[in-house]
Amino acid sequence: MLTATLPTPAVSVNRNSIQNETFVSDAEISARVLRIRSGWSVAERMERRREAERRFANLIESLGTI
Repeated sequence: MLTATLPTPAVSVNRNSIQNETFVSDAEISARVLRIRSGWSVAERMERRREAERRFANLIESLGTI
């Protein structure tokens, strides 16, 4: 059995979107992070810290095996 296929269109890059990007300053990012963290409970902060330490240890271990 034969099947007919349509050619797939080429993907184009829209460079206009690059010109319209708005960059956020480091100060704005820090302010947003502080706003988010202010809503965390002590238990949530401790859990997030443990998870971050675990992930960092896994990263260091992975880099050591390369």
